[in-house]
Amino acid sequence: MGSVGLFAGCLGNDADRPDPISLEDGGNCDYCGMVLESHSGSKGQAFYGDDVPEAHDGPAWFCSGTCTYNYVFDQEDVGLEPTAIYLTDYSAVEYSLSSENGEAFISAHLTADVFSSVEDLAFAVGSDVYGAMGPDLVGFGDRADAEAFVDEHGGELYEHDDVSRELLSTLDNYRNH
Repeated sequence: MGSVGLFAGCLGNDADRPDPISLEDGGNCDYCGMVLESHSGSKGQAFYGDDVPEAHDGPAWFCSGTCTYNYVFDQEDVGLEPTAIYLTDYSAVEYSLSSENGEAFISAHLTADVFSSVEDLAFAVGSDVYGAMGPDLVGFGDRADAEAFVDEHGGELYEHDDVSRELLSTLDNYRNH
């Protein structure tokens, strides 16, 4: 369906994966440049071992699930495979919703302990709840939490292997950088 299937097997086992880091010390999204701490919604991290494509140490970091996957797809296009990809696990936090201009936004969480491997998350996609880039992938480590979120806020459930460029392009916020 998409190119995620090409790198899904390359993420390695849990013992080989680097641990997620805290994103509380500031920084900009490595895909779109937005300041992480200034925006709501899911945050992401992608590790590339010695092939870190960015100028900073550690993983590439992102303001949204959408930016995370778009970046990973772009890196895959140039032959770089991630060793780990993490997104906010909304089953691991007490999230809140806020309203801005009539739209609902989900809270951001930046500490290392709130990130889970994308392989362990069920994603609510196309809900009426927004993140930094508008409609986004909202990940839950507990599938029942994801189902309850979709029941309340709409959208559909997807697994990591189902995320593709085509799926991302269906979101209103898809930006071609």
